[in-house]
Amino acid sequence: MEPLLEVKGLVTNFFTESGIVEALAGIDLTVFPKESVGVVGESGCGKTQTAYSILRILASNGKIMDGQVLYKGQDLVQLADSEMRQVRGKEIAMIFQDPMTSLNPVLKISDQMIEVIAMHRDVSEIEARELAIESLAAVGLSDAADRIDEYPHKFSGGMRQRILIARALALRPSLLIADEPTTALDVTIQAQVLEIIKDMKEQYNLALMLITHNLGVVAELTDRVHIFYGGRVAEVASTYNIFTMPMHPYTIALLESIPSLDVEKGRLATIPGSVPQLINPPKGCRFHPRCKYAKDKCSKDIPVMEEKETGRFVACHYWEDVEISELAEQVMGSHKDKVNQKA
Repeated sequence: MEPLLEVKGLVTNFFTESGIVEALAGIDLTVFPKESVGVVGESGCGKTQTAYSILRILASNGKIMDGQVLYKGQDLVQLADSEMRQVRGKEIAMIFQDPMTSLNPVLKISDQMIEVIAMHRDVSEIEARELAIESLAAVGLSDAADRIDEYPHKFSGGMRQRILIARALALRPSLLIADEPTTALDVTIQAQVLEIIKDMKEQYNLALMLITHNLGVVAELTDRVHIFYGGRVAEVASTYNIFTMPMHPYTIALLESIPSLDVEKGRLATIPGSVPQLINPPKGCRFHPRCKYAKDKCSKDIPVMEEKETGRFVACHYWEDVEISELAEQVMGSHKDKVNQKA
C-alpha cells in the first residue's frame, strides 16, 4: 500500500536574533490511508513544527530548507501558495492545540465555518450553512442550528474543541492532524473529545496524525508511533511494540516515567537533564547527554535510522549490532514487567 503522506528528510530552520534554530533535522514520517499514527515526544522536540511544515503555515521566520512532503505522491513543498490553499482544509485538516485561542473571538461560529465550506466544496452559502450545522451536530453540539450564530466566548473549552473538530471535518479531508487535542481540558472532557475523534475517523475513513506527549492517548487511539526527540525521529514501531518492547533509550525512559498505581515501587522515574536547545544542539545523537546507554560514538556521529525487523526502526548506536532477540533482554531487563503492566 502506498503512503497517503510521506515526509522525507524534512529540514526546517527558524532564523532568530540569537541564531538559527534547527527545529527539524531530517524528519522521516509516513501515514497510510485510514491509519492512525502517533507523534510522541517532550515539548520542543519538533512535533508541532512538523505539522506546520507539512501544511506550510510556519511563522514568518521559519523556512523549509530541505526535504519532501509527499501527499498522494505530490510534493507539497514545491506547490505555489494558491495550490497549497486547495490542500489545506480540503485534503489535510488540522485541529490546533489550544481550543481557547484557536477561534477568532470577534467572529461568530457561522462566520468561521460557512465561508470555508462554500469555497472548498463548491456549494452555495445556504448549503454551506446546512453542512456546518450538520457537522456541529455530529460532534455533539446541542441546538447547533441556533448556536452556530453565537460567539466563541459563549462556549466552554470542551465545546470549543468540538467546534474545531467540526470545522476540520466539514470539508471531508483524507488526513486529520490533531495537535494535542485535549490540552487545557479536564479529564472527563478529554475522554469525550478523544471519543469524538475516534468516531469521526471511523465514520469518514480518515487517516489520523495525532501529536501528543500523553502515552495513554497514544495507546488508545493509534496503530503506529513515531518517537521524536530534538527535531529528529528516534524510533518508529507499532503501538503494541512501542509499549511491550521499546528499542530506543528515550522511548524506554518515557515509558518508565509514566505514573504507576503501585506506590511500593518508590519515586516516579524521571529523565535527567533537559530537552536540548536547538539553536545549539548536541553533536551526534541529540539524546546522548541524557542517555544512560551512551558511549563515545554517540557524541560524535549521528545515528542512522535502521530497520531491526519489518516495520520496526530505531536510530541508536548502542543497539546497532544487537539482534532483535537479544534486544528484549538487554534493553528491557528488570523494566519489562513494569512496561508490560502499563501497556
